[in-house]
Amino acid sequence: MTPIWIFPAYPLLIVGPHAGNLALKLPNEDALSIIISGWIMQGIGFMVSLMIYSAFLYRLMTQKLPKESLRPGMFISVGPSGFTIAGIISMGRLLPKVVPPDFMGEGNGEFAARVSAIVANWVGLWLWGLALWFFFISVGAHWSCAARGKLDFAMTWYSFVFPNTALTTATFAVAQALGANRPLQYIGCVMTAGLVATWLFVFIMMVRAVYLKQILWPQKQEDRSEGGWKQPKIEDERRKGWAIPPIGANDPESALNRGWSLRRTWTSRDRLGESRRTGRTRERYGMEVPENRVRKWSFGRSVSRRR
Repeated sequence: MTPIWIFPAYPLLIVGPHAGNLALKLPNEDALSIIISGWIMQGIGFMVSLMIYSAFLYRLMTQKLPKESLRPGMFISVGPSGFTIAGIISMGRLLPKVVPPDFMGEGNGEFAARVSAIVANWVGLWLWGLALWFFFISVGAHWSCAARGKLDFAMTWYSFVFPNTALTTATFAVAQALGANRPLQYIGCVMTAGLVATWLFVFIMMVRAVYLKQILWPQKQEDRSEGGWKQPKIEDERRKGWAIPPIGANDPESALNRGWSLRRTWTSRDRLGESRRTGRTRERYGMEVPENRVRKWSFGRSVSRRR
């Protein structure tokens, strides 16, 4: 399980930033409707992502990290918080300009707008810390495989770019909420340059992977189970000498040639026990078994072994 499960909620997560940009170009009444709708859709998307966050964190605490080819998808966990920050701060900043005087009560328009803008800024700061935490967790998860050179290219590498654009946009939004904070703006510029360099690196690695036939090639990467390709069957492997036939494989009554049934299972167990007791184990398995090893079951012997 990876944060890729958040993808169904991503269309809702980008509604907020789009609503904040669209409201700048509309009249006040239409802008207010766009902002309220954007808040609703952004809330749905973030709450759905929050539920998936819990499953993702539980998986990290109880199991190992995802496979190397799927591990870049961990950066997708940065996106929900980042897009929500950019959306609520941009929409909250516009509220004092578009709300009517009687919004949320008679004479409460200006007060409600200012309180909403302040709350949006504080919530944005809170979520910015959450986005940074997921970003550093994702970076640390890649350190082990990158240091050993086991991070082969996969199309999930584009997760290095797209979710981190949300974090970069959120950094600029937080800087604007804090009164055009210069240090944060510089950090945002550095992150933007890093995103461009990362995108170029991923694109070059993708072209290299195509040239080396690591992707877009039959039975490679995502095509291993696509396009009608099938995994080799056990019969084919046995015929080519790749697999060792199990005991009783040539027996027409073996488990490979018949369906399962409870009666046959117990019958087979009885036959196996009978062959061991009567000394026919050598004939069944083709191996030498000393006579002193073929003994009947004894309660006393079982108790001694347990002791």
